[in-house]
Amino acid sequence: MFTIKEITWIIIAIVIFEFMVLFPVPKPFNASILLVPIIVILVNVIVKKIVSRHFSINIEHKVFEFERWGLYSRSHLKKAFPMGLVFPLVLTILSLGLIKPFFLLGFEYSDIPRKRILKEHGTKRKTLINDSDPGYVAAWGFFSLIVLAIIGAIFKFPELSKYAIYYGAWNLIPFGKLDGMKLFFGSILTYSMIAILYIISLLMVIIYIVY
Repeated sequence: MFTIKEITWIIIAIVIFEFMVLFPVPKPFNASILLVPIIVILVNVIVKKIVSRHFSINIEHKVFEFERWGLYSRSHLKKAFPMGLVFPLVLTILSLGLIKPFFLLGFEYSDIPRKRILKEHGTKRKTLINDSDPGYVAAWGFFSLIVLAIIGAIFKFPELSKYAIYYGAWNLIPFGKLDGMKLFFGSILTYSMIAILYIISLLMVIIYIVY
């Protein structure tokens, strides 16, 4: 289900996430916060992995890369820049932990033709992959984080709720190969609905922090 390369990127993303959460070290320090990056990333990744099979695509997570800054062919880097490794660390350090951009992982996808053909019998399932397939996979990833935030609230684990929403909100930005870009082009209606949910969730987190 997971490739060695994919597992490696996931572990690296968790390590970077841990650094961002602990910079600067929160006071009072609660050791349970160390579990947050592991839970958030693993839940998000595993849910998308499971759901992707339903949409007849295979996905593989990797570090978020930046390679194109325009529509023209010349607006393309010769080698993709690993923004998911550099940008979050640099901005977290420079802002002294005030800004923590969770641009860590994205996913590549490929069709599973045989599985798609088998699903054709007796249904109106499309035979060709299109933008809606990875878009809906990304949507389930965002929903999983909202559920995780609710679980954190129920079990009085505010750090889990906070960072689940933060992680989802940053990745909801329709940029590059982030999940938000896939969802935006896959289903603008679903994107709008999820964006509203995250705006409400962020406001609730801000109110909780202030009061």
